Amino acid sequence: MDPMLKSRPTLAALTVGLAAVVGTLVTAPTATAATATSLCGSGYRYVGQHAMKRESGTGGPSIGGYVYVYYSAKSQHNCAIAKPVAALKGKAWGLGVGLHSPKYKRGHSDGYEHWQNYTKWAGPVYVKAPHACITLVGDMSAGRAHYSVTKERVHCG
Repeated sequence: MDPMLKSRPTLAALTVGLAAVVGTLVTAPTATAATATSLCGSGYRYVGQHAMKRESGTGGPSIGGYVYVYYSAKSQHNCAIAKPVAALKGKAWGLGVGLHSPKYKRGHSDGYEHWQNYTKWAGPVYVKAPHACITLVGDMSAGRAHYSVTKERVHCG
């Protein structure tokens, strides 16, 4: 069973929905982009980031973290990493990230197994999707707040 389905009911529903799908970029701070690039490996270039916004709970900032997306033209793989914002460094837990290619029916996730409780970042996760769009999900908790993002059909190549 997909690890995302075991641990998080909300993401389980999203993952099932994403499998059925056919088919706000912001400039990242240099230090964050460089760190995430090194997590993906050499040859990956930054293509965008997506904010994990507070979905429930109270306290904390309205944006808890970002899913950073990179692409390697050589391998034709997308790479994603979820990281909390600086204000939540050391306070975030349960980070998770997933990538899916509806066209190629491939995907990968990290941080959704019951024994995984990431606090600094989740990922890297990769999906090979040449000439296709990808779908990404990310989530995390901090204090009493839960943050998430789902973007379908983004970073089409």
